[in-house]
Amino acid sequence: MDYISSEELARYEQIALMIAGEILRGTYNEGERVSGRTILAGQYGVSPETVRKALALLQARQVVEVVPGSGVIILSRQAARDFIEDFHEHNSLEVLERRLDTLIKQRNKLNAEIDKLVKEIVHFKTGMLKNMQNAEEILVSPGSPLVGKSVQEAQLRTVTGVTVTAVRRRGRWYASPGTELRLSAGDLLLVVGNQKAVDRLRRLAEGKPALTDG
Repeated sequence: MDYISSEELARYEQIALMIAGEILRGTYNEGERVSGRTILAGQYGVSPETVRKALALLQARQVVEVVPGSGVIILSRQAARDFIEDFHEHNSLEVLERRLDTLIKQRNKLNAEIDKLVKEIVHFKTGMLKNMQNAEEILVSPGSPLVGKSVQEAQLRTVTGVTVTAVRRRGRWYASPGTELRLSAGDLLLVVGNQKAVDRLRRLAEGKPALTDG
């Protein structure tokens, strides 16, 4: 059973549980007459009104009987046990419901963040597809100076002005190739750029001399 913490109880509920616990432990015996509200308030360090509410809870469950002007009579140890078990069971359910409500709110917030992220991804992919429509494929020849170099090492964006979005090797695509992927003869480069930049890279990939601007 998932018991609630003392911080989640009202003070008078804590006192009622403490008195019931004292009865279970034998501190107070059945038929015994114990001190009145004022003295009990001093023992537990609370106000007489708090003790009154606590005793009202216990009296409603026939754990004790409050006799005005005479004190408190302990009625039943078993009733004290039942009170403690029922109280925890009832209030633990409330705690679980509050936790569930909190988790639902967190889930809703997370779902909203997921929806936002999905929209951003769709937007990003849509932009990529538009770029792909203008993309071209360039084959790396055996005599190309690109062989053995990564895209970063070859500084293709700086040298030619194109962006290499992916590399295809033996039927497998490598998106956004990093430094660990070194180009080989037969690699197919998927590139995006203006026609002049693409032509520069094509000559470089074929091992031909670069064209001079003029």
